[in-house]
Amino acid sequence: MRNILAHVSGKNKKSFAAKLKQIWLQPDYESAQKYANTFMNEHEVQYPQAIYLLEEGLEESLQFFSFQEIDARKISSTNLLERLNREIRCRTRVVGIFPSMDSCHKLSH
Repeated sequence: MRNILAHVSGKNKKSFAAKLKQIWLQPDYESAQKYANTFMNEHEVQYPQAIYLLEEGLEESLQFFSFQEIDARKISSTNLLERLNREIRCRTRVVGIFPSMDSCHKLSH
């Protein structure tokens, strides 16, 4: 979303972002797709680069609709990724330089 908003003027950014978020707040995939198409048609002339980026990543960003039940806390937080990255940094600092790819792979197991 940040990449898309980078191509929107400052004075319209807040209202554009609020409308953009509505795509992912729709109750199902079909209505999200329909809203997104309406949104893109409405703003295509004014913000072509932003709409291009939205169009490119829309299908991937709507994949969560294919899951049965999602715990919103798990998908809205990056805590798990941050924790994993901290662990990797901690372990690689001790080793420093890996002599081979195998030694790097062994670290993760």
